Amino acid sequence: MPSVEENELLTRVGPGTVMGNLLREYWTPVLLTTELEPGKRVKRVRLMGEDLVAFRTESGRVGLMGEFCSHRRTSLYFGRIEESCLRCPYHGWAYALDGQCIDQPNQPSGTGFAEKVWHPAYPCEERGGVIWTYMGTSRQPPPLPDLEWTMVPDGQRYVSKFYTECNYLQAMEGGVDPAHIAFLHAPLDTAESDVMQKLRKAEAGFGFALTLEKAPRVETADTDYGLLIAAGRTAPDDMDYWRITQFHMPLHTMPPTENNIDPIYQSHIWVPVDDENMVNWCISWNATRPLAEEEIDSMRKGLGIHILDYEPATNEAYGDIRLRSNRENDYYMDWEAHRTRMFFGVPGVGAQDRAIQEAQGAIYDLSQETLGTSDIGIVRVRRRLMGAALALREDGTPPPGLDSASYFIRPASVLLPKEAQWAEEAKKQLVATY
Repeated sequence: MPSVEENELLTRVGPGTVMGNLLREYWTPVLLTTELEPGKRVKRVRLMGEDLVAFRTESGRVGLMGEFCSHRRTSLYFGRIEESCLRCPYHGWAYALDGQCIDQPNQPSGTGFAEKVWHPAYPCEERGGVIWTYMGTSRQPPPLPDLEWTMVPDGQRYVSKFYTECNYLQAMEGGVDPAHIAFLHAPLDTAESDVMQKLRKAEAGFGFALTLEKAPRVETADTDYGLLIAAGRTAPDDMDYWRITQFHMPLHTMPPTENNIDPIYQSHIWVPVDDENMVNWCISWNATRPLAEEEIDSMRKGLGIHILDYEPATNEAYGDIRLRSNRENDYYMDWEAHRTRMFFGVPGVGAQDRAIQEAQGAIYDLSQETLGTSDIGIVRVRRRLMGAALALREDGTPPPGLDSASYFIRPASVLLPKEAQWAEEAKKQLVATY
């Protein structure tokens, strides 16, 4: 059980916090590349408690900087996008992409005052249809992560995101909790063929596991970049079925698929907006072929991890990815299905996760929980995060998983004899081969 102090360390992500400093040392997704057009509108962004604006210059480069002008603190959301800078509409101060003030037309010329003004700004790179930023302190950012889904052709991946009103940690912990699938996402009767067909169509990856025992044996193994969380269940013919989830520090999870012939892999990036809100990035990809239109249609309908039923867009940060389903409408709960067919009647795997995560409150008080043996993955993830954050603060130890090649991984599901060691037997499947 974490102490109150450990709870604060794990959940607070603003500038200068212990965990916030750790998270900033990694590349973080900001927007889809398609969300910014050269010379068009600025977008508000909020990351780890910082109010920012993103834009694409007329020359096509992406900028990400503090929303409020260093001069008189008006919002640069209304800024003028030029060839290589963003200009404040109030007095015309212009900022280059690195934050250097390059023009102050309301000041006397020749004073050199502009050279002394540096506006908060963060470098951005584009890969895999996503704009990434580095918010850390190193003069030389780490290389971009070699995530397999960012390296396949565009037609082989599907990326979406949605806003969630809770702390990043409690949301991410759902991604490393292999026991909840037998309850939150399950039918009351696994012989319910319609429900099982929908789960398989959604590429949920746990249809077979639902036909086995509800309480898995959960084991973990440390990696250089994070953690493996394995859930073993007794299967027919004296075999064990192991579902192995990847956790890559500090915000990436990859749940396993049950299709080992032509798998669609899935991943999440749990990006903190601030202490009480986050953005769930959802990725599906196939390593060898384009996604079929039927598969993409299923993703768009929200049967699996993707949810695209957004409210009408607003101009606030993430105002275009707020979901129609929410606390006020019980997340579209089907109470009759909840009573007669489903363990939890909210429709859709991703929507079920979000409803439960938000129901824990804005910041879940870890010191009040009661954990069991199936929660070992959650405990180990917390320890990895705390250990890395404290090592960075106290000794300047570089965080684990900055090596770009460490991201070239996959989840796995394997059927093994009772005496087999899952970590050893699944080793080849846990590394991407694209």
